[in-house]
Amino acid sequence: MPTLAPPTAGLLLIGDELLSGKIRDENGHHLAKTLRRLGITFVEMAMVGDQEAAIGAALLRLCASADLVFTSGGVGPTHDDITMASIATATGRTLQQHPEMAASLRKHYGDDLTEAALSMADVPDGVVLRGSRGWPVLRLDLDRPTDPASARIYILPGVPSLFRSKLEQLEATDGELPRGEGWHLALLHTTLDESKLAPHLDALLAKFGGPLEIGSYPRWARAEDGSVDYHVRITFEAPAGDASIADAARDELAMTLGPEALCEAASPL
Repeated sequence: MPTLAPPTAGLLLIGDELLSGKIRDENGHHLAKTLRRLGITFVEMAMVGDQEAAIGAALLRLCASADLVFTSGGVGPTHDDITMASIATATGRTLQQHPEMAASLRKHYGDDLTEAALSMADVPDGVVLRGSRGWPVLRLDLDRPTDPASARIYILPGVPSLFRSKLEQLEATDGELPRGEGWHLALLHTTLDESKLAPHLDALLAKFGGPLEIGSYPRWARAEDGSVDYHVRITFEAPAGDASIADAARDELAMTLGPEALCEAASPL
């Protein structure tokens, strides 16, 4: 029986501070690790500044190609936090004050509530709240223009600790995030130069195709005599249901290279 295609996801990182280098992105890497663990294929990560047109165009492109789209940043009360308005415009919706969010803000700020703070309750029409602790995760379901299946947007904060917390809430909510079957990883280590490996890896991909992913990652390790040894870590990955394909590709390459070209895993310098 053929393996079902895993669910797909994209990420839209929003903020001039990311493009200027003032802030280093951490959320993309964290999301990538989470998605891999869940068996969700990460298809694209886009980064745009605080411009409504750029945010909208990138969002719609991601929604056309991924089942899930996560956004990060631009959801605060300041002048450059325009994610909500940009999503509303791009999806043809209006901004509306969400009563539950407004009530939460009034409770939190009390007499100190300002119009700017209350504006954080203004969300695109159709948003539903997810998560049970603190500020909710905002979810918006869309119909893809070329596919009847739903594309789902999760609107998350840009602060890394908050982004991680909200992602953990989504993962802990039964039935919220789809699950793939997971991934199987097979490894091989060699002292052969990557340029000499390339034809062998190309041949394996041509032979096994489809679900197989191959990566090669050079590393340098310090030998006992103080010299530096060169190693390449080769990864063979496939959905869990096709684990035998990854193992077969690894074994075939090991046989092709021969024991003299193989080595143990290298320790980083």
